[in-house]
Amino acid sequence: MPATEMTTAEVPGVYRRLASAIGAAYWQAAVARQEDAIRSNHFLGDYLRSEYAIAYQLDRLRRLVARFGTVPHEACNDPSIFPSLAFAAQVLKVLDRSTVKQAKTFVKRVRTAFSSSENMHGLRLELLAATHFVRRGHRVAWHREKNGGSFDLLIEDLGPSGLEVECKSISANKGRRIHRRDALEFWGELWRDVAGVAQNLRSGLAVVLTVPYRLPIDAEERVALAREVVARIVAGSGATLGGGTEVRIESFDPATIEAAKDKGREDWRKAIDAATGTANREAAVYGTPAGGMLAFVMQSAVEDDVLDQVFSTLDDSAARQFTRKRGALFWVALQDIDADQLLSVQEQDSDPGEQPTALRLGVSDFLNRAPGHIVGVVFSSRSGLFPTVDGSTDSGGATNFFLKGESPLWHASFRDPLRAAGMTE
Repeated sequence: MPATEMTTAEVPGVYRRLASAIGAAYWQAAVARQEDAIRSNHFLGDYLRSEYAIAYQLDRLRRLVARFGTVPHEACNDPSIFPSLAFAAQVLKVLDRSTVKQAKTFVKRVRTAFSSSENMHGLRLELLAATHFVRRGHRVAWHREKNGGSFDLLIEDLGPSGLEVECKSISANKGRRIHRRDALEFWGELWRDVAGVAQNLRSGLAVVLTVPYRLPIDAEERVALAREVVARIVAGSGATLGGGTEVRIESFDPATIEAAKDKGREDWRKAIDAATGTANREAAVYGTPAGGMLAFVMQSAVEDDVLDQVFSTLDDSAARQFTRKRGALFWVALQDIDADQLLSVQEQDSDPGEQPTALRLGVSDFLNRAPGHIVGVVFSSRSGLFPTVDGSTDSGGATNFFLKGESPLWHASFRDPLRAAGMTE
C-alpha cells in the first residue's frame, strides 16, 4: 500500500531510508548519463532534465546529504523536490508491506526505473494509480503473474473478487514519426553550421523540413541532410532534396511569436504554427542578436497516428494481460498532456452542444469492440504540483474516465472510486 501523506519533518528520514534500500548510486548514475548527453548537445538539456526529473531531484538531495550530513531544513520545504519525495514515500511503503521475496523483486524494479525515462514513467503511474484507490479506502495489491494475467494492480475489495488494473504510460513520442529527442539531436547537429548564418538575421525566417517518413538513423546521412538544409538557408530558398525530402523557406513577422511568448504554451504554439504554416510539429525557435528570428520545424510527410497507436496498445493488452474472470480497467497516462489540457477535453465532451473530441470517439470505439472483461479506461495527465486549501501541496494530475457498465463483469462498486476528476499521488 503506497503512502499518501508526508510532513517536511519526515523528509531527511525518508531520503535516508530510500538511499539505503535502493542505493543512491542509481540516481547518481542516471544524472551522470544525461549530463554527458547534454554536454555533447546543450539543446537536450531541458528535455532530459524533465524526463529524468526524479533522478535529478534525488541526486540533489544526495549532494546535500554529502555536504551537510542530512537534508537541510530549507531544502525540505522546497516544492521542486516534492515529486521525488512522493515517489520515495510510496516506494518505501510498498517495501514495508512486502515479503522478503517481494521486496527484493520490487527493489530491482525501482533500480531499473532509473535506467530509462520510460521505465520511470511506468513505475510512477502504477504508484499513482494505487494511491488513488488507497486514498479512497480500498485495498491494493501489486499483482505478480502466477496462475493467470500479468496486469499491474488488483483492487481487492471492489466487485465480487476484485478489480484488475493495467497501467499504460503513453510517452509523448507514441505514434509520432519524429520523436522529440531525435528532433533535438538533429537541431544540435544543424546548429553547428547554421549558428553563424543566423546571427545577423533581422527578420523572421521559417525553415520547414519535411522528410518522407522519419529523420535518418545513420549518422552520416543525418550530417549530409543537415548540410543540405544549411545550404538552403544560406541560399534563402527552399528545394526538394534527394529521396523526396523537402525544405520550405518563408519569411514571417517575428513580433507575432514574441507577443505570444508570455500568453502560455497554447498561444505560443499557435503563433509558431501560424508563422511556419505547420500544425503541432517539432520546432526550434531562435531569437537572433540582430532582432530577427529563425523558426525551424521538422515534420514527416506521413501523418502522426497518436490515438490509433494508443488504442492499438490497449487492444493487444486487453487480449492477453487479464484473467477474464474479473472486471478489468486500463489506467492510461498521457505524458504529453498536462492537467489543464485534459480538463479542457473533458469539458468539451461534457457539453452536449460541442462536437465530441477525438479521445472520446476513440475510446468509445475501443470499448465497443473490447472483450467483455474490460469495464473501462481512465486517462490521466502528466503529474504536477498544486496547493490545497489547508496549505499543503499535492502532487498528481487530472483524470478522465470512460466506463462500460454493460460489461458482463461490471459491478456497481467500480464506479465510486473513479468519480473524482482530480487524482493525487
